[in-house]
Amino acid sequence: MKNTRKEGLGTFEGVYTPTVLTILGVVMYLRMGWIVGNSGIIGTLTIIILAHIITIATTLSMSSMLTNIDIGAGGAYAIVSRSLGLEIGGAIGIPLYFSQTLSVAFYITGFTEVWTSFFDHPSWLVGLVVWGILTVLSVVSARLAFRIQYFILGAMIFSVGSFIMGPSLNSGNPVLIGDFEQSGYWNTFAIFFPAVTGILAGASMSGELKNPRQSIIKGTLAAVMTGLSIYVLFALLFALRVPEDILLSDTSIILQLGKYRILIVAGIMGAVLSSALSSLVSAPRTLAALAENRSIPLAKIFAKKTANNEPRNAVIVSSLISLAVLLVSNLDSLAAMLTLFFLTTYCMINLVVLVEQAIGVISFRPRFRISILIPITGLVGCVFSMFLINKWFTWITFIVVLGIYYMLRRRNLVSPWGDVRGGVFIALTEWGAQKSMSMPYHPRLWKPSILIPVENSEDFRRISRFIRSLINPSGRVYCLTMNDNGADRQELEEKIDTVLQPLKEENLFAQKIVINSRDFNQDLNIVLQSLLNVFLPPNTIFFTLSEEAEKRKKFLEMLKNLEDVRKRIGLLCLRIHPKYGFGQEKDIHLWLRSKSKNYNLAVLSAIQIMKNWNGNLTLCRVAENSSQVPKIEKELLKFVEDARLPISTKIDVKVGNFYDLIREQSTDLNILGMANSLGQIENIIDQVPASILFVGDSELENVLA
Repeated sequence: MKNTRKEGLGTFEGVYTPTVLTILGVVMYLRMGWIVGNSGIIGTLTIIILAHIITIATTLSMSSMLTNIDIGAGGAYAIVSRSLGLEIGGAIGIPLYFSQTLSVAFYITGFTEVWTSFFDHPSWLVGLVVWGILTVLSVVSARLAFRIQYFILGAMIFSVGSFIMGPSLNSGNPVLIGDFEQSGYWNTFAIFFPAVTGILAGASMSGELKNPRQSIIKGTLAAVMTGLSIYVLFALLFALRVPEDILLSDTSIILQLGKYRILIVAGIMGAVLSSALSSLVSAPRTLAALAENRSIPLAKIFAKKTANNEPRNAVIVSSLISLAVLLVSNLDSLAAMLTLFFLTTYCMINLVVLVEQAIGVISFRPRFRISILIPITGLVGCVFSMFLINKWFTWITFIVVLGIYYMLRRRNLVSPWGDVRGGVFIALTEWGAQKSMSMPYHPRLWKPSILIPVENSEDFRRISRFIRSLINPSGRVYCLTMNDNGADRQELEEKIDTVLQPLKEENLFAQKIVINSRDFNQDLNIVLQSLLNVFLPPNTIFFTLSEEAEKRKKFLEMLKNLEDVRKRIGLLCLRIHPKYGFGQEKDIHLWLRSKSKNYNLAVLSAIQIMKNWNGNLTLCRVAENSSQVPKIEKELLKFVEDARLPISTKIDVKVGNFYDLIREQSTDLNILGMANSLGQIENIIDQVPASILFVGDSELENVLA
């Protein structure tokens, strides 16, 4: 690692030069005059300043992140992926990569325009030759490509000097505010904005720099300020020296404004070639970084590098893509596409810093600190500009990014660095918890939040399907296991995770709780009291009734130990019939005794199970004599209406002995109020040829709320 850093590129060579040459490129020479003619000097200056506000804010945000993380290779992609995860990083990195390859075609197209204005050569041939030369340079070595840029930088400096000393063609006053007759303000902004997208040129070479953290910050900020100064100077000189009509009709007018025309030509061609070369060197690095994280197909091929650390396969593919775009596009259409692609990347860089600052994690300790207003300004500016430039293509861009994100989610990418997404949700949860806990509880807010004490993972596996029927789609389940201190806790937790995984895959809230304990019955009460005082506590405790007499006695002792918390938590006790199980999972009989105290949780549970089984619900009651049947039926029908039960809910009122009647009923599940004694529970179990759910209300439920 140390040797790599020693042999790496420095700030001037690796960041400042490629960045400033990308910024001061084709737009400055071939579009700046037209922008001034279309917008006037005031309109042009606002475009320049607005664009630079966005890029300066983004540069400062990027600088802040660079002093907080070890960026590695990949530039802007690395910043996003190491903060928000590989999926979001890839969703931004893939469009960024394509925008970099499109930039190559953009700059070669600009060079071709200049060349064909002097020589009578086919534009396609000129573009093809230039593309071939740039491809060879980028394949051979990034260091060689950047050293060639020293000569180009010199040529550009001389061309700027020649332009400053050049003649004036304007005898009148400059136009302060243009008519925007050839293009609207935001379309003009879109044509100018690629001029300032070069701020990522140096960052994209992060893997080849001696000290990427310091070099990217210093080199990029210096290049941005250099670009701002020169663009303002060019705008003023164009406005003062050239009439509006000429600026609008001749995009190559700068060739007539230099003291030495040959220097202007050399500057144009050199700057455009440098920008294209810088993009063609940067794009493969982004592609290789994506491949190293398995975010793209054929990852092994694109991640492969030569002995001198050159991603040759990525270079070749990037070059071919730029060639395809070069043969089918024109300069202005590429400008609008590049504007939105780069703005999307800038959005995410600013968002990363905003999120890191907002959630307040201690790990965010950048040495270069900025006000939170800076990433907000950058983010809002990017989004606002995108919609004003082209709202439809902006929506398409967002859809593409989301599509890539969900595609990468399915690849189960694992980030070795961790990311802050968990912190974002924690921050939102903390905010929501504070708001929720400051408001009084009301039964209408009830939804199933079930605590299930189990001795081992297999106990939960047997009932997991039924539990799903109780909590789907928005309930919660806590699987509580009391671990013997002598057992392997890690192995136990892994087994619990395995049985909970099917619920989690359906995006259901399923959480394990493992407590070291030797006395399940005694310690359950203490654990439960603790859980009832946290945010998102359980509101129902769920037991299964064993077929063994000894375990049933222990269950009764457990219920007695829980008497002091019973007003704060509901009770569900399930007996699964050993022969019939849950039958067809279709018919549910809910037995409602007159003046029962346990009907609220019983009805709410029945509703949940019925929905998830897509089943049928029948309200059952036993009348003392036939004369009471009409009155009871009327009461139950009113209850169906008041409780807003499905219109398909049936009413079944019978006269006779309860035990005889329930034994004769054919159903898949009976739901009854909790019996007063173990003897009554066992008597019902012995009588009923179906599974039974015994229910005990707390004071939290109200089915009429």
